[in-house]
Amino acid sequence: MTTFQQPTNVSNGYPRPDEQKDTVKSVYRQVAEEYDERIPGAGPSDDLFTRSERDFLIDSISSGEKVLDIGCGTGRFTVPMADKGAQVSGLDISRSMLEVAERKLHERGLSADLREGDMAHLPFPDASFDTVTSMLALMHIPLADRPAVFAEVQRVLRPGGRMLLGVKNSVFEEMFTGDRFASVDVTDVESKQLLFTNTRSGEEYVAPWYSFSPRDLTTLFATVGMTVTRLRGNSPIAVWLADEVLRDEGVRSFVGAAERFLAEVPPFNHFGYHLLVEAVKPAV
Repeated sequence: MTTFQQPTNVSNGYPRPDEQKDTVKSVYRQVAEEYDERIPGAGPSDDLFTRSERDFLIDSISSGEKVLDIGCGTGRFTVPMADKGAQVSGLDISRSMLEVAERKLHERGLSADLREGDMAHLPFPDASFDTVTSMLALMHIPLADRPAVFAEVQRVLRPGGRMLLGVKNSVFEEMFTGDRFASVDVTDVESKQLLFTNTRSGEEYVAPWYSFSPRDLTTLFATVGMTVTRLRGNSPIAVWLADEVLRDEGVRSFVGAAERFLAEVPPFNHFGYHLLVEAVKPAV
């Protein structure tokens, strides 16, 4: 198993940020070519989860919009945003993941400005983007880097711009520590790690992983002068139902409709398996 090691100089019990980032680079170099096979999982619960993600993000993007996708990986959302006509830039810490994204864009006759880099030091000028997006990537940020990342997001957004993000919900983890949907990429809540199992190489890989609560996100955005305008709980109902139940088309349709209704209604939105959030930078 490849894991991240505790160095002698740690802060708050965690490895140094630079060591955690090196681990993330190493892990994604190993799984880049198989990543799209690993996520999302297969089954009706995964389908509901993924549809909610895509509806939240892709339906919010317009042609001509200048978008920065941070932690873009293999382009799971970068590619469809470019396909909608957005002017997309993508940033990821892993060159191997970006190479997959570049190949997918080329195959579809699309283009995006893809760059290797660190979310805590975005290589873009102030007020460059209408929207910053990040789906399933912010959990790899070392805790010490969180304030810098959110400050960088605020910096590169134009006045009135917004961030759209998806993260795993630490409030949900207080109720259930297992992974409900994923079967190969599994979060170890207690150890703050993401485990990559059943890889093509036969090895298991481990990377740092820190979930967010609604309060975490509200505070981080408020600290940089941004306001949370939408907070959606992804899969607040389906997460508790077995796939055998959800395979019934009538049940799945009812659950999907109920989730669309309840997912942004307090307090249900605070208890989703993941959180989907929009935050806005002041216009002036």
